[in-house]
Amino acid sequence: MEMRLLVAVLLLAAAVASRLPSAAVGANYTVGDDKGWNPDVDYTAWVKKHKPFYKGDWLIFEYQNGRSDVVQVDEVGYDNCDKANALTSYSKGHTYAFQLKEAKDYYFICSYGYCYSGMKLHVTAKSSSSSSSGGSSSSDSSSADDSSSSSGDTPSPSSKSKSKSKSSSAAPATSLLLAGAGPYAAAAIAAAALLLNLNRVL
Repeated sequence: MEMRLLVAVLLLAAAVASRLPSAAVGANYTVGDDKGWNPDVDYTAWVKKHKPFYKGDWLIFEYQNGRSDVVQVDEVGYDNCDKANALTSYSKGHTYAFQLKEAKDYYFICSYGYCYSGMKLHVTAKSSSSSSSGGSSSSDSSSADDSSSSSGDTPSPSSKSKSKSKSSSAAPATSLLLAGAGPYAAAAIAAAALLLNLNRVL
């Protein structure tokens, strides 16, 4: 009887947890792929290749120190290649990681003159979807390398690993619950199914 009560409590907790928003882990995208953040790269085509982007995703800019920089600007600054009203500017090191923290449009330029020949980037971040976040990761890069910012130190993107849940001996109803559950709820449901199966054996 105690075992059934425990199982019922676990199932209830799993049901409640499945309704809570799950913490999304963003994908990492190396801007320009293997060409990096450099002149003579078609960044419009790069965006089309990798979109959609989601809130929480990371843009990894790999550039040549002293030859390029990464300047976040508004739409007017993007259209005119003008850093006068820059939101942030990064020029130290060789790599900068930028997280898309909100669902909105983001604009970046290189202020060393290359913007006029196309070294600029416009990305639209969408709200997180209930499924996995869009495109595949383009890089295993997971930290900013000596980057400077007008807002201080830069957080590093977490490495994203896509893994599928394994449900070995879960009942069909449990499998249906697992399909729509978040990671914590899925673990609680799987544990409850395991306890039910153990109870049958004992």
